Parts: sequence; C-alpha cells; structure tokens
Amino acid sequence: MRIALLLIVLLLVSCRKEEPPAPTPEQSAQLNDAESMLNDLATEEGPANRSAGPSNSSD
Repeated sequence: MRIALLLIVLLLVSCRKEEPPAPTPEQSAQLNDAESMLNDLATEEGPANRSAGPSNSSD
C-alpha cells in the first residue's frame, strides 16, 4: 500500500508543468528587433540564384 501511494505521489510530482519564465518587456523588445533585422536581411537577399554557381554535372 505504501509503495502504491509513493508511486502515485511520484507520478503527480513528475507531471508538474515546467516552463521557462516569460521574457521581460526588455527581452521581448530585443527579440522583436532581432527578428525584424533577420526578416529585413532575408528580404534584401531575395531568392538564391542557383544557376550562377559551378555545376557538379560531368558533361
């Protein structure tokens, strides 16, 4: 009986929801700025032109 109770308690303790803390407003602003910069870089570069690179085919 004690073992069953111990197993139930261990099961309940292991099911706790553990999440990292939410970012502070300052951290959130930094993350938003970083995301914006990455989006701007991706937009500036555009799709890669694959035809300009060396060919691996052996003609």
